[in-house]
Amino acid sequence: MSKPSKTVQQTPLVPAGRRKVIMGILREKGVVRVTELSEVLGVAEMTIRRDLALLEEQGSLERTHGGAVTADKKTNEPHYYSMFWEQKMKVHSKEKREIASYATSLIRKADTLFVNSGTTTMEFLKMLDIDLVKVISNNPLAPIVSLSEKITVISTGGELRRESFSFVGESAIDMVSSVFASKAVIGGDGVSVRFGVTSPSQSEAGLTRQMVRNSQGKVILLADSSKIGKVSNFLVAPIEDIDILVTDSGISESDRAEFEQKGVTVIVVSGG
Repeated sequence: MSKPSKTVQQTPLVPAGRRKVIMGILREKGVVRVTELSEVLGVAEMTIRRDLALLEEQGSLERTHGGAVTADKKTNEPHYYSMFWEQKMKVHSKEKREIASYATSLIRKADTLFVNSGTTTMEFLKMLDIDLVKVISNNPLAPIVSLSEKITVISTGGELRRESFSFVGESAIDMVSSVFASKAVIGGDGVSVRFGVTSPSQSEAGLTRQMVRNSQGKVILLADSSKIGKVSNFLVAPIEDIDILVTDSGISESDRAEFEQKGVTVIVVSGG
């Protein structure tokens, strides 16, 4: 998404003033992210979350996964979700495309793939063009964005989680449980050597965890460097379950070494 101004507030504002700034940014952008507001306003992410919770109680905005939208955005849901994905795709977009492009080189003819829902994995689906590949995905957009006639796309179906526009729930997990894929290509909101791959959604974490369990071959994690070191609420998989991490050049040498010590093959695309 388009980021707020990078001017950082030098002197912390009083709460009322801070919330006024938040609403100003929100009216300009339509969407705000907790991490970006924390940087711009010079306060902790927990403080921003409390501000967003209060503003939501006042009817000024509606909180979403990792941020908020203006209160009227959800009155037209198709527009809102289109805008939500469009904005997310703009964050580290160049790195996501390069990561996705490289990841397609790891796929072989006639592979059966699990692919979870996410912006980088969606870029991967757009670029995938290999004979006889089958894709099982909980991304409702997968049959649309995967344009290659060589690819067969199978949707997990399930309950639509509107916050992230993904299929979740028991029926989706049952569908994944009935398949033994040759590889899994996944994304995550947090990637940590200590805490593994994590997600803010328990239902999404559970579904992706089942994809990892039912993969007979490599588990390939696509994550731009902004995700490295971050920890979200729910465990998807311990880092030992990941075979390959494809990321960009923003990863530090120390982080790379720690992942490799855990047996993860780290592939760095240029990202610059």
